[in-house]
Amino acid sequence: MLIELIATLALGSAVAGISLLLSRFSGRRLPRSFAPVAAGIAMIGFQAWSEYAWFDRTRANLPAGIEVTASYQESAAWRPWTYLFPQVTRFAAVDVAAARRHDKQPGQVMADVLLFARFAPTSSIPQLVDCAGHRRAVLVDGAQFDADGKVVDAGWQAMSENDPLLGALCEKPAG
Repeated sequence: MLIELIATLALGSAVAGISLLLSRFSGRRLPRSFAPVAAGIAMIGFQAWSEYAWFDRTRANLPAGIEVTASYQESAAWRPWTYLFPQVTRFAAVDVAAARRHDKQPGQVMADVLLFARFAPTSSIPQLVDCAGHRRAVLVDGAQFDADGKVVDAGWQAMSENDPLLGALCEKPAG
C-alpha cells in the first residue's frame, strides 16, 4: 500500500513537471491550472488502473499448483464507476500441488484454501473435501482423525456438483 502511494505521488509529480515544461515551451499559453489538473487526472487514473489490475497481477504471480476457485466483485458508493464495472477485491485459491489423500480414504482430499484480499494479509484455511459426497469440512485446530483416516466430528457443508473447489481437487490426482 505504501509503495502504491509513493508511486502515485511520483507519477503526479512527473506529470506536473512535464505539464510545466509544456507550458513553458508553448510560451505560457496553457492555463495555470493545467499542471495540477493533469497531475490529478494522472494520479486518479493510476489508482483506478491499480485497483482493477490487482486481481490479474496477483493471480499471474501465484506459484504453480495454486488454482483460483472463486473471485468476488464489489461496488462502492465512493467509487461510483464500480457500479458499471465492479472490481475484484478478494478471491480464493486452493493449493492443488500440496493436496493430500489418505490411503484408506481415497475419495477425500485435504488441501489449504488460500484467501486473498486487497490490502490484507493472505489467510490459509485447511479443508477436507469429500469428492463422492460433494461436501467439505473446515479443519480447525485440533481436528481429530481415526485410524482409518476419517475425520471425527467434522462439520460437513454441502457443495454443488460444479463447485470450482470440488473440480480443482477431485478431477486431478492429489499428491
